[in-house]
Amino acid sequence: MIKLRRLFLLTFIAELLIFAIVSALPIKDPALYTSFRSQDRAIVSKPFFSMWLSIFPHNLEVASIEFIPIIGPAWFSFSMVTTSVVVAVEGTAAHISGFFIFLSLMILPHSWLELPAYAVAVSTSIYLIYYLIKRYPARKYLKLLYMYLFVVIELALAGAIESAEIILEQSAHPFYAFYMWIPSIPIIIFLIMLYRYIDRDEYHQKKEEKPVDDIFNMQ
Repeated sequence: MIKLRRLFLLTFIAELLIFAIVSALPIKDPALYTSFRSQDRAIVSKPFFSMWLSIFPHNLEVASIEFIPIIGPAWFSFSMVTTSVVVAVEGTAAHISGFFIFLSLMILPHSWLELPAYAVAVSTSIYLIYYLIKRYPARKYLKLLYMYLFVVIELALAGAIESAEIILEQSAHPFYAFYMWIPSIPIIIFLIMLYRYIDRDEYHQKKEEKPVDDIFNMQ
């Protein structure tokens, strides 16, 4: 049986690899850079709540498309490559490797909330195809609905953390943005526990299978 959590881990690793590799490419596109800077300035100039309303709905729209079977994985790949290209272009414009911008993003807590949410979305869309092939009963699909609600919660929290980081980065002490790890760590722990709870049927199945494995090991 395909395990949802394994699909998530594989998807998340692939996501990080795409981001790291593409962002390191020396891509030059002045028009794209100008467009990105214009959109970025429009967002970061807003107060906290308005900024959150700009970040969260957009990210949720991306994740919602990623939940759609077949379309989701393709959209996931496209959006990740597009985001990575923007980072690469930003790096080239700043005369540094975009890989260093990627690293600077990964040391901030919002990345460890936002990126896993996309991986949850696309792994669930792949899992939905498996459900349809196996013709699982309707009650089984509640788990996938709960995963969507999980992503809504995760992206809402990611948007709040990112908005706070941006405001702190523009303050007199930009390194204060790292203080957002203080609320983010318990949030990440909570989300891991919530994910495991939603996916508890697979963990319970593993526990039920263990005695059988022990019997075979004894023979």
